[in-house]
Parts: sequence; structure tokens; C-alpha cells
Amino acid sequence: MLDERTTSVTPPTNLDFEKSLMFFHAYMYGPLQGKLRLYGARGIPAGSVAMSSDWEVFASMLVNDLGRKFGPGVDLVNHEVKSAKRGGSYEYQYHKHSGKEKLVRDVEVGHLFFDYTGDLREVDLRYLHGSELKQFFGTWLTDYPDPYPQRYRKNIPYGFVKKQGKLLMTLRDGEVVYPAVTSTAPAAKIIEGTGP
Repeated sequence: MLDERTTSVTPPTNLDFEKSLMFFHAYMYGPLQGKLRLYGARGIPAGSVAMSSDWEVFASMLVNDLGRKFGPGVDLVNHEVKSAKRGGSYEYQYHKHSGKEKLVRDVEVGHLFFDYTGDLREVDLRYLHGSELKQFFGTWLTDYPDPYPQRYRKNIPYGFVKKQGKLLMTLRDGEVVYPAVTSTAPAAKIIEGTGP
């Protein structure tokens, strides 16, 4: 039993765009744009645009929730992080010895779903609490294989997440376009040359 379980069924609202976007630009978006130019010049198709751990760090910074990588389980203390190319489904994989426990935990935590275009120029983030995904997790738990096969992988369709999920963020060309982000700095400090 985890003591840190403080997740709520409501989506996170205090998103840290400043810190998380520095990571996104420095380690995901910026390097990818350079690689895509080189791949294009050499006629080589791009592979995966970002590792799952990149999305986990980005999400961790965005919602201020640390990772729990002491073994298989939920990605962050209170959130599972999923990513898929726009239109693709979100894959869940369950391991032989901890899969059932993870399925039970998946119902209790929030789920952060990133969808993106192949060049990361468009990224959306949606939220669903695990209790809103019981139709998937409940069926998967009931159908949990015995004996266990080599892999037990399941998917949640993109269309379901897009329709049912709460949109938390939209990035276009690496900048937040939703929600509207306003600066907390005084106007005189923002406009160069007008400050004291």
C-alpha cells in the first residue's frame, strides 16, 4: 500500500509551463527539429520522435508529480503517462508478477494522455481519471490471462480519449496555445526599454 496516494478525480489545474517547456524545448522539440532536417537531407525516415521517459519527465514537471521507478507500476506517484502519435491508441503493458496490482492501481490514479504529430509541432495533453477508464481496466482484469503469456498488452483508443478526456494543454510550434497563459511579470518589465 502506498502512503503517497493523494490523487483526486479532478484534473490537475496548476500546470508549470515555465519549467516543463524548458525541458520540452531543450530535450524533445529542439533536438528533434535538427534531426528531422538531417534525416530529410539524407533521405532517411525518422523513427520514434521521443522516448516514453521523455514524456514522463515532461509530465512530471508539468503537473509537479515525481516518478516512481523502483520497479514496474504507475509512472508517477499519482499519474500514469501515455503518449501516442495523433490518431494512434495508447498502449498499456502488464507484467507477469505485478500486472494485476498495476491494473488495480490504474483505476486509482490520473492518466495523462499526450498525442502529437510526428514532428512534435502539435501536442495535446488530455486527462482522465482511472475511475473514468474502468470499462477498460475492469475488462482487462477479468480477462487477465492464466497462465500468463509472454506479454499482456492492451490499448485505449485515441478517439475515446479525445472525446472523453479533459484537454489540459495544446502546444503549437513549441508554444502553449491552450490554455491562455498570461505572464505574472509587471508589464514594464516585459516590454524592453520601458522598465525603470
